[in-house]
Amino acid sequence: MQNQISSIEVILSDDIRKALDDFAALLNLRAVFFSRDGREIRIGRDAEASAYCRIMWRDHGLAGVCDELDWRMQAECGRKKQILSYVCHAGLGEIVAPVIVMDDVVGFIVLGQFRVTPRFPAIAASPEERRLYAQLPLFTREQLLNLEHMLQVMLEWILAKKLVDYPQDMRIVKLHRYIERHLAEKITLASAAHALCCSVSTLTHFLREKGNSCFSRIVMSKRIERAKILLKEHPDWKLDTVAEKSGFGSSFYFSRMFKKAVGVTPKDFRCK
Repeated sequence: MQNQISSIEVILSDDIRKALDDFAALLNLRAVFFSRDGREIRIGRDAEASAYCRIMWRDHGLAGVCDELDWRMQAECGRKKQILSYVCHAGLGEIVAPVIVMDDVVGFIVLGQFRVTPRFPAIAASPEERRLYAQLPLFTREQLLNLEHMLQVMLEWILAKKLVDYPQDMRIVKLHRYIERHLAEKITLASAAHALCCSVSTLTHFLREKGNSCFSRIVMSKRIERAKILLKEHPDWKLDTVAEKSGFGSSFYFSRMFKKAVGVTPKDFRCK
């Protein structure tokens, strides 16, 4: 859905594929590039999940909870703007690193499906599960720190080579940054035009020329995305608080627009 803008899209060079391929092949890991909103964009070696992970998903129903954990760790990584390591529900290690362009987190590189201890996790009870677990690469704590350092060097190389970048027209980039930074406030076309140092008519013409949604739809889309994040990250928050933090005038209006955009109520989305 190219015309529906939910986040600032980025340009990814084809060399990203090679970089992930080489990194994954060297360490026997699964390397994936995610967009800021959690979509897989590039996968090293077109690698699917390990046989151990697939059997955990199939026999223990971990697919959903693992996805949820990955999503939360990416969100935390984006907030802190630093590399994070964690262990998934199946007992495997994962590393998530933010890709930062112009001080914005535009995506994540995730390295995963490795062991952090030779001991079998409690969930791996059958001989087959243990056999598949033992086949995965094992990293000591010191090796894990070295891996994080290597990943940081890789990120710096990616940015230095401009393998990840914004589109050439920076006006749309600045527009999205302005909207995202003021979502909890009243945002108008006039205030956005002022921030971009142009007239309302110029900004309107620019959006029409670039084939983007109208200004109000862009703002609404970003508010919905912000609300999704808040609903998941703060399960104890009342809908009034989520609505306020996302820039909606009331919880009633928020619930109505959220269901219209997402297809479910905020309450149902939070429980998914």
